[in-house]
Amino acid sequence: MGYNPRMPNSLDKRTKAEIAHDELEAAIIDCRLEPGLVMTETEISDFVGLGRTPVREALMRLANENLVRLSRAGVVIPELNPMTMLKLLEPRALIERLCIEKAVERILEEEKQRIREIIKGLEAVESHDRQGFMALLRQMHNLLAQSSKNEFILASIKTTQGLSRRFWCYYATDQDQAFATRLYIRQMQALVSQDAETAVNASAELMQYLQAFTKAQMDPFRS
Repeated sequence: MGYNPRMPNSLDKRTKAEIAHDELEAAIIDCRLEPGLVMTETEISDFVGLGRTPVREALMRLANENLVRLSRAGVVIPELNPMTMLKLLEPRALIERLCIEKAVERILEEEKQRIREIIKGLEAVESHDRQGFMALLRQMHNLLAQSSKNEFILASIKTTQGLSRRFWCYYATDQDQAFATRLYIRQMQALVSQDAETAVNASAELMQYLQAFTKAQMDPFRS
């Protein structure tokens, strides 16, 4: 049975703006809203099924996270640019290392249990199930940042990881996903064990892979 990334939450206490943000963020990162697409606020309101006021607030947040551009032409879903992603990987590697180190020091038992659940999800997700993998990845990145107990790390991770996941979703193959899944499982298992060295090494190996993966998209981008 495949992993279901969006189980209904009867206790959802998010505001309408937060719901709009999360729905749009997921649609952009999962590339259901295609790179280069231009939409009006009305079209976006219809897409998420919410009014223009919460949608406008959500769009401001997404603009700050570099997931949309607001222009006179409308709301622009940015194109994918491998050069931009290579630049993004430089700070991401440093931020993620710091995040892991702090998470190993400060992680709580309840967070370990949630990570174990994510590991089970990663072990079960099929290599072709991009949406299920992306949902798990978002949970993992958020939980990793929360475990660091540092709000500045959390804010930085949110931006770098969101943009990285979007690029990955668009270009990754099943083979890429299978390889990355193994690395993420190793990293998360080490975090639960509070083994900083193994977790950091898995992250470094992943960053090297992502650099090679991104560079592989350069030739078609330049053609």
